[in-house]
Amino acid sequence: MQVERRDDGNLVFGYLDTASADLRGAFDTVLVRATTGDEGYAADMRPSRFGALSGCDISGEQEIRVMPRPSPAAPRPGHLLGLLVAGRGKLEQDGRRAALSPGDFVLYTGARPFRLELGPSHRYFVLSLDSATAGQLAAAVGPVTANPELPRSASGRMLAAVVGELAERADGFGPLARREMGEHVSAILRTLLREAAGAGPAVGSGAAEALERVLAYIDDRLAEDLSPGAIAAAHHISVRHLHALFRASGATVGDHVRRRRLERIRRDLLDPALKHLPAYVLASRTGLGEASHFSRVFRAEFGLSPRAVREQARGGA
Repeated sequence: MQVERRDDGNLVFGYLDTASADLRGAFDTVLVRATTGDEGYAADMRPSRFGALSGCDISGEQEIRVMPRPSPAAPRPGHLLGLLVAGRGKLEQDGRRAALSPGDFVLYTGARPFRLELGPSHRYFVLSLDSATAGQLAAAVGPVTANPELPRSASGRMLAAVVGELAERADGFGPLARREMGEHVSAILRTLLREAAGAGPAVGSGAAEALERVLAYIDDRLAEDLSPGAIAAAHHISVRHLHALFRASGATVGDHVRRRRLERIRRDLLDPALKHLPAYVLASRTGLGEASHFSRVFRAEFGLSPRAVREQARGGA
């Protein structure tokens, strides 16, 4: 972390973007003001990395107010997840206010104005989200940023529990476990966003059971033709009805098939018994045969190239 004292507060950067030593290039620059007195800013900050997610555990004794100050030269700021571990706080963005108690999380973006207030003796754990999850968050229907109701849902409670454990045990994970935990957080968050976008099929309507059969069919046949027409024909339903089943769950057929194929490829890349097979061969076995396209979508989903996943798996082992 680096702090630059100014008349209007303290510019802080390098707590998430640890690779940037220059204020002008850091994507995580914020203005921090102590709410009492003319004090400089001091805090204990412990950066960490969980695959495509950057994290920082922040502990401080001052009562502070935090606002974004992105540099025009820096990459566009992404979406953030903040969990209050101890103390009290609140976050305002997009006309909404979320009061934070220990164990509560909040979603927000550095690309628009926000105000985060943390009381004295606070501990705050923040994660910068991967590009795929941030894209889904940006496209989410309904209020997401500074939404105090998200932690109250079933998926929200699970997400808070996992992120809380991540904050407490970050130093205890090995390289591979860190990466997998980051993917778990992203997966639960994507589920939460789909859940928040709209309710799933009503229990007892038969739609949930139909969707379960379709999902199992897709998992068993990732190497086969999984176009909407082929899936619908195999289940004796119309393509329109198939799309409706997925739409009610906040997903699309194509996105789900692509994600499941990429997850299978990633699993195969980590399998020692398959280490002799090139990544493009594993991709072709799940219907993603074009090497350049496969590498691009794989990196977008997981934040690493297939080769890097294999290399880090060997290092973690």
